[in-house]
Amino acid sequence: MAKKWIDIPEDVVAWFRDAFAEANRQVSEIMLNVPSIRETSLDDTLIQALIPKSSPTLMPSGALVRMDIHNVGGLRRVQRWEVADIAVLVFIIREGAVIGRKIGLLQAKRLYPLNSDVDDIDPVGFQYGLNAFLNPNPSPTSMALARRFDFEDECKYGEIRAGSDQLKRMEAFSQRSGFPVDYLLYNPPTVPVQVSYPIVSRHVLERAPALGCRVVARSKMRKVVKPLSEGQAPTLRQVRAVVGAEAGWRLEYWAADLLLRCKAGRKYEAGDEQSMLPMIERRTGPIGAAIAVKIELAKG
Repeated sequence: MAKKWIDIPEDVVAWFRDAFAEANRQVSEIMLNVPSIRETSLDDTLIQALIPKSSPTLMPSGALVRMDIHNVGGLRRVQRWEVADIAVLVFIIREGAVIGRKIGLLQAKRLYPLNSDVDDIDPVGFQYGLNAFLNPNPSPTSMALARRFDFEDECKYGEIRAGSDQLKRMEAFSQRSGFPVDYLLYNPPTVPVQVSYPIVSRHVLERAPALGCRVVARSKMRKVVKPLSEGQAPTLRQVRAVVGAEAGWRLEYWAADLLLRCKAGRKYEAGDEQSMLPMIERRTGPIGAAIAVKIELAKG
């Protein structure tokens, strides 16, 4: 593999940016409409938003782009053992040969409202499975209970906890493998914002969210968490204090302008694949979903 990263055609970068911008829009929109949504459902929304882009597409430059999506799911939803929710792999191909490989890893965490009222899956509920739907609450009034969700700078990323086992596993994984894990932060489109249940009408997000999905580098998040006491979760304000007012890179900027241009993630060799594939392809592996992007450059 060449030492210098390959120049990616601009139309490919724009295609990639648009794909992840739409995923950002859809995830942000659903947080505005369902503020109590589970974190794992936001992962699924992001993956689903990318599927329309998965068909092989011929670019004006002559490059051919294809996106393969593999969503493992499974036990990661309750045991919190994963080191990354999403892996984005990039393969650059010329005349039938892979000439460049990259991977970017993202650990996704949502912003909790001030009341911390989020419908997270618990281990007991997971064991009941569909039985919960077969035996619903008989009281019809439960559907109309008033609930208010306030998102402000003081809201916390409730599942990023200083000194937690997961953070230790992520750190050990990065040090052992050499693959850094960045943080994908799910936020509403803007903050402050207030949403009340029951909703009267569905919100439609017609433009790119001002906040939305943001990526924070592992090194920056370590600085955010370091001064916290064990068990404490960082607030949006604390993330902004370290990372900047925008609270990280836009998801589409990270994917297109940093990962594709070799300014984020890590290059790897063909020999590394044997150790990487078990992490991505198995339900018992530490990564939940993989997005493999194959870019076949035009001849010449």
